[in-house]
Amino acid sequence: MNNSNSRVGRLRMTLYGMVNLPLSVVGLPIALYIPAFYSENLGLSLAAVGTLIALSRLTDVVTDPMIGIFSDRWRTRFGRRKPWIVFGMPVMMLSLWMLFVPDSSFAIAVWGMLGGEGISNLYLFVWISALYLGFTLMDLPYRAWGAELTPDYDERSKVTGWREAFGYGGTMMALLIPIAIAFAFAMPGAENALLGIAVVVLIVLPLLTMPAMGLVPEPQARTAKQAIGWKHGLKIVWRNGPFRRLVISFAFFMVAISMTATLSFFFVRRVMEQPFETYALFVLAYYVSSTIAIPFWLRISEKLGKHRTVVLGIGWLSLWSAFIPFLGPDDFGWFVLFMVLKGSAIGSLVFIPASMAADIIDIDTARTRDQRTGLYFSLWGMINKGATALGVFVATAGVAYMGFDPAIETNSPTALMSVAVMYSIVPAALACVALPLLWNYPLTRKRQQRMRAHIERRDARLLNYRQPAQA
Repeated sequence: MNNSNSRVGRLRMTLYGMVNLPLSVVGLPIALYIPAFYSENLGLSLAAVGTLIALSRLTDVVTDPMIGIFSDRWRTRFGRRKPWIVFGMPVMMLSLWMLFVPDSSFAIAVWGMLGGEGISNLYLFVWISALYLGFTLMDLPYRAWGAELTPDYDERSKVTGWREAFGYGGTMMALLIPIAIAFAFAMPGAENALLGIAVVVLIVLPLLTMPAMGLVPEPQARTAKQAIGWKHGLKIVWRNGPFRRLVISFAFFMVAISMTATLSFFFVRRVMEQPFETYALFVLAYYVSSTIAIPFWLRISEKLGKHRTVVLGIGWLSLWSAFIPFLGPDDFGWFVLFMVLKGSAIGSLVFIPASMAADIIDIDTARTRDQRTGLYFSLWGMINKGATALGVFVATAGVAYMGFDPAIETNSPTALMSVAVMYSIVPAALACVALPLLWNYPLTRKRQQRMRAHIERRDARLLNYRQPAQA
C-alpha cells in the first residue's frame, strides 16, 4: 500500500547514505588499531584496554534511551533528527582527535586544561566515552531518520543497503589511509594510521553530512500522544516479541564481528607473521568482498525473505571460519581466500537486521498509533555498541588469559592458538546461537505489508473524520 510519493529516490538515498561514510571511518580503527596502539605504543595493558572499552559502553544505558526519546519528541523547523546530528558533530570531532592522536600538542593542552596528566587508563576511558557519546548523538537519530524514509518492506532494505554500502566505503577508506601512509610516506604503524584517519575524518565528516541536512527531508511522523520516561519506554519496546528476538540475535552477531575485528591485527601480524602493510591490504580485501556481496544478499532477501537470508549468511560465515585455526605462516594465500569468502557474509549480518528492525517498528505503530522510531533505535544502538564492546573485552581478555602478550615478539604456541580460535571458531559459534531465533521469525513480508495497509487505512479514516470538524 504505497504510492509514488512514498518512494525515496536514488538521489535522496545517495545523499542520506553519504553521511554513513565518515561515521564508518571511525568505527573500524577503534577495533583494529586502538587496542594495539594503546598497548604496544603507549604501554597500557591489553586486558586493561579491552576492559576500559567495554566499561565506556555502560554510559549508553542512560544516554541512548534519552537521546532516542528526546529525538522522537523534538520539534523544530529543521526536523526532529537533524538538530541532534548537527550538535553531535563537534563532540565527535573533538573526542576523535583526543583519542586517535593523544600525543599531539593540542591533545596534551586540552587534557592539561582538564587537570589530567599523561596518557593513562583514565585518559583512554574519558575520550573513548566522549567519542561514543558524539557518535550516538549523530548515529542514533540518523538511523531512526532512515527507518522513517519509507514504509515499504523491500525499499527499506534498499535504504539500509545504500547506507551500509557507504558505510563499507568508509571502512575501506579507514583501510586505504594507513596503506597510503605506509607506502607513499614510508610511515607504517598504528600511530600513523590513526593520525591519518583522524585528519581525514575531521575534513570529510562535515562535507558529507551537511548536504543531507539540507536536501533530504524528514517525513512527517506521528507524535507520541503522551510523554513517557525512558524506563517505561524500554518496557514498551521490550514487549515487542519480534524485536526482542531480533536484538538478541543481533547482539550475538556484533560480539562475533567485534571479536574478529579486534584480533585480526594480532592474528595477521603474529600468527601469520605478515608485516603491517600486508595486514592493511588483507583487511581491505575482506571489506571489499563484503561490499561487493551486498547486492547479492539484497536479491536473495527478495526471494527468501530477510530472516532466512540472515540464516544463510550465518551458515556461509561459519563454513569458512572453520578452516582458519589450521593455517600457518606458509598458508597466507589460503587464509586470504577463506577470509574473503567469509567477509562476503558480513553485509547480510549488518544491513538486513537493520532493515528488519525498521519493519518491527510498524508493529508498535499498528498497536498504539505512536511512532517511537528513536526509542527503538536507541535500544538497537545500545545493543550494537554494547555487544561490540563486549566482543573487544572477550577477545582481549581471553587471549591475555591464555598468555598472549602483544608487547613481545615471540609468544608460545598455546597463546598463538588461542588467538586463532578466538579470532575464528568462537565468533562463528556465537553467530550460530541466533539460528533457532531466526529460522521461524514471525515478521514476514506478507505480515508487514498487511500491517502497513492497516496503518494507512486507519490513518485515512482518522483524516476523513477530522476534516469535517475542522471545516
